Parts: sequence; structure tokens; C-alpha cells
Amino acid sequence: MANNIIELHTGQFSSILLTINSASLVAIKKALTNKVQKSPLFFQNVPVILEFNQHLQKVDLFKLQQLLTEFGIQLIGVSNWHNNLEKELVLSHNLPALGKSTSLDQIMPQFRYVKPKVVQGNVAAGQVIYAKHCDLIIHGDVAQGAEVAADGNIHIYGKLWGRAMAGVNSEHNDCSVYTQYLDAEFLSVCKRFVYKAQIPIDYLLQAVRIEAGANTLSYHYINSP
Repeated sequence: MANNIIELHTGQFSSILLTINSASLVAIKKALTNKVQKSPLFFQNVPVILEFNQHLQKVDLFKLQQLLTEFGIQLIGVSNWHNNLEKELVLSHNLPALGKSTSLDQIMPQFRYVKPKVVQGNVAAGQVIYAKHCDLIIHGDVAQGAEVAADGNIHIYGKLWGRAMAGVNSEHNDCSVYTQYLDAEFLSVCKRFVYKAQIPIDYLLQAVRIEAGANTLSYHYINSP
């Protein structure tokens, strides 16, 4: 039956392990069609690892890859090969040979935690603090005449009277300024900026998150229900 042609299991890092129990592309296509009809979004944006078995030795792997692509399957490699001949078969079809099914981390980019720059205390007038390639956390106030900037987010656990610039070198609108008390001289997030006179009065002296909108800045109360 078509339902037995393919087997699906959950792997590491939200991947799917796909086992194919047939060398017939027609049978494989029928089984995949049945699966996608029942769950149209099943394979969407999910990395898939193909498990090596005797059937893969008989199937045309190039045509199999094309078939999987038709169903939107992101095939990132083949696991569970057992000897050099099987490995060479996989590599000759331009597929990563992952070895064990738990080896997805061999080809997935390693998560790199970037430690934020932390300031313990107030930032005085005339001070300039820049957090390169990371977030900036300030446990204190930013005085009038002070300037704080970061390539990432800025978190101010105090009052913001000075200048704050988040997402200085960001190419995306994915950074924010957080402050417990907004009364800034100047705000900039991902190259959108305003001066104090342009900040909506309803958000002044409030705990606020400021992020980049389409052409300007948008404001959100931090403590709103």
C-alpha cells in the first residue's frame, strides 16, 4: 500500500527523517501525494533527511531528488549509510553524507551566542557607549547629553534622557530600544530616527519599546495588558 512506501520520523533540530521502502518512483510519488493531500503544510520549511537503505541503492537518486523537490521537500542529506561504497553513492549525487541520523548538526550552522555589553550604573552626560555586534543592556539611567548605541537591541532599565541608537549596522528591521522611562533627546532604530519633539506625547515618561516601522518608528507600551 502507498502508506507503507514512506515512513516519517522526527529527528533532531525539528528535522524529519524520511525512509523510503520502494525503488519505484511511481509508488513513491503516489505515497507522497497521499501524505501531502492529508497535510498540505507538512513539509513546509522543514529540513528532511533521507535514511539510506537497500531501496536507495536501486533508485535513481537524481530523479528522486527532483521528485522530492516537486513536493517542496528540502532534502539536506542522507543518513545511516554503512560503508564507503554507500557513502560514495550518496556523494556522487551531490548529497551530504550525514552518517548517523543524529548527525544533522554536521551541516546545520552552529548557534553562536553573542554576549551583550552590560553597563552597571548610569551613563553620564558626555559619555558615549557602543555595543558592537551585540545588544546593549544598561542597569541605570542615560543622562541628557549621553549617547548609547548598539548593533543590536538596547535595554535601558532606567530613564532615557539622552540619545539612543539601536540596530546601527542592521540590514533588517529587527531591533528595538526598550526603556522604563522615555524622555529621549534623540532616538534611532535601524536608520529611522526622531528628535524629542517628534516623539508622540502619549509615550513620553512611560515604559516603552521603540521599533522600526515602514518609514518611521513605532511605539509600544511595555507594561500594557
